[in-house]
Amino acid sequence: MEVPSEYNIIGGLLGLGPDILLEILQNQGQFQMLYSYPIEIINKDPEDVELIDIDGVQKKINKKKDEWNTISLVQVLDNGIWTIEIMFLITFGSDIIGIVRDSYDIPAKANCCAKPHTDHIAAFYGRAYTVWYKDKGTEGNAGFDDNQILRLEFDSFKGTLILFIDNVQQPVYFSEIKEKVRFIV
Repeated sequence: MEVPSEYNIIGGLLGLGPDILLEILQNQGQFQMLYSYPIEIINKDPEDVELIDIDGVQKKINKKKDEWNTISLVQVLDNGIWTIEIMFLITFGSDIIGIVRDSYDIPAKANCCAKPHTDHIAAFYGRAYTVWYKDKGTEGNAGFDDNQILRLEFDSFKGTLILFIDNVQQPVYFSEIKEKVRFIV
């Protein structure tokens, strides 16, 4: 069987030679730099919450007490596409991941699904109502539990916040987000 030469990698792509992909990539100004930001949390209750460094990149947030506490990351999400991956352990389905307005100061022991916090926080909530905002829960996504990889993707250009559970995009997401925010857990 003969392979067409314009698709034959050995003979080059369309006769342009084996280094064409490298040449194309060198000329693309649209590829954005990938940045890695240090993970820091706003810790309003150090007796309940501690941040443990695992390997210089990954962090573990350890809760010492069985009480509400909404933890915000320090990094403000602005101008770009931001992602965070989290795996919860021993939460019994009451885990939350989402965003908070950068202008809102979450107090210690805050339940992010209760007033007045819910007016400033958009969250995906474990096994119960899966999408939560302004004191209202909306179902439609799969619930999540311990030992699953959760990824949030915030696109500041589109104004969307999308949840992926074990790399599966969930159908219900937040849109029309037009302000600076921070991730919460």
